[in-house]
Amino acid sequence: VVSTQSTGGVNLDPIGKWSKVGLVVYNTSVPLGATPEYLAGHYMLQGASSFVPVMGLDPKPGERVLDMCAAPGGKSAYLAALMKNTGMVFSNDASKTRTKSLTANLHRLGVHNA
Repeated sequence: VVSTQSTGGVNLDPIGKWSKVGLVVYNTSVPLGATPEYLAGHYMLQGASSFVPVMGLDPKPGERVLDMCAAPGGKSAYLAALMKNTGMVFSNDASKTRTKSLTANLHRLGVHNA
């Protein structure tokens, strides 16, 4: 994703030494939520603070995890990725309206265990 986005008018860097997957976007000439890579589920746009609870939990494949503030789906998708799409991620949100984006993002990202 980095090499594809870097050549497409996006200026980004790794988020820091504390995360192996996060990137900081400084500026972009393209709408990141409408690129072919985004639509194909190669990445999710979210704040850096969304990584912290997942990293702290450190889920393993086959475990069961509850995400009580799941929408729009970044944390649940990261949980599923670390769990290798095994086990179960229970993704819930207090806002029924926000669960639409949760469902759409989990489908787009190929999450099967939520």
